Amino acid sequence: ADNLLKTSKTEIALPPEVGIIIESLEKSGFKAYAVGGAVRDSVLGLAPEDWDITTSARPEEIKKVFSARETIETGIKHGTVTVLVNHKPFEVTSFRSEGSYSDCRHPDKVEFVTDLSEDLRRRDFTVNSLAYNKKRGVIDLYGGLSDINNKIIRTVGKAEERFSEDALRILRAVRFSSKLGFRIEPETKNAAEKLKGLLSKISAERIFSELSKLLFGKNVVDALLESSGIICEVIPEMKPCVGFNQHSKWHKYDVYEHIVRSVGAIEGKPELKWAMFLHDIGKPEKFFMKDGEGHFYGHAEPSAKMADSILTRLKASNLLKEQVIFLVKNHDRPFPEGEVKLKRMLKDGAENFFRLVEVKKADNTAQGTDIALA
Repeated sequence: ADNLLKTSKTEIALPPEVGIIIESLEKSGFKAYAVGGAVRDSVLGLAPEDWDITTSARPEEIKKVFSARETIETGIKHGTVTVLVNHKPFEVTSFRSEGSYSDCRHPDKVEFVTDLSEDLRRRDFTVNSLAYNKKRGVIDLYGGLSDINNKIIRTVGKAEERFSEDALRILRAVRFSSKLGFRIEPETKNAAEKLKGLLSKISAERIFSELSKLLFGKNVVDALLESSGIICEVIPEMKPCVGFNQHSKWHKYDVYEHIVRSVGAIEGKPELKWAMFLHDIGKPEKFFMKDGEGHFYGHAEPSAKMADSILTRLKASNLLKEQVIFLVKNHDRPFPEGEVKLKRMLKDGAENFFRLVEVKKADNTAQGTDIALA
């Protein structure tokens, strides 16, 4: 029951539009709260990307409350109505409980409920199970505030159940670790490793979306290093790179760790992040030893072919694929010497030239040796 909810008087600055939605629902006799990632980010002092509202009102009741405003039936079957306030869209979703997930992604049945605690119980991670309104403060049933303070990603309830319901949560755990700089709690991590095979049931588009967000996280290096098994489940071409000793004075790290550190060393657009993620994926098949030193001559070509195959499989846009393949194919080619040749190269494609500069800088930084940076 709502009178048993655990609350914290932490104050959060709600956008005026969110305040209007919550107050309108409350004036009509319903309960309403901001919920999920926006509350988490507010507690962390981050600017939320978007705001979701949860309410005891059912979809038809939500539409009635906001009959004077534009509403969109975004996912009315699952209780979601988008309400436009000041021309900005906000998803308002009815409190709900969910049945079994036979496809490991979507609930077979959704039941609308009147108790907030029932709704929060179905959330993925404790840090995303927080709710807030000005009257009650932060509502925390599952230790989300404690886990935020301790920088932990933990599932709500049993990890194996949460991951079996929706396998995408396995990759989302790594993404939140990357984004927030939190570590995945051991029981949650063990369950993710155990059930990672379920990711085969998730659509390529969703896998690509999660990976793209993951690559931009501030903690991407640690997240990728600690979750290599999960990454290799969705990008099996990466498996030979993990632990592959380069036997090179130029490289401090194995192939996978070098790749990961190069992702962390580059900033900018998705094509740069994906280029670093895939630039050396073909190295193991080109490896040979000569005079006690490891070599990978010609590895850019198989890396580019793998990048093409991977991005095609993940249904990336043709533009992104084209940009990444160019950068991977050319990442280890030396720039021409001399002003005339450099100008000619710039004339043929200045944007590609400057992208390659960034790629080469990140590649060198991620080698981790003084000689590579000299």
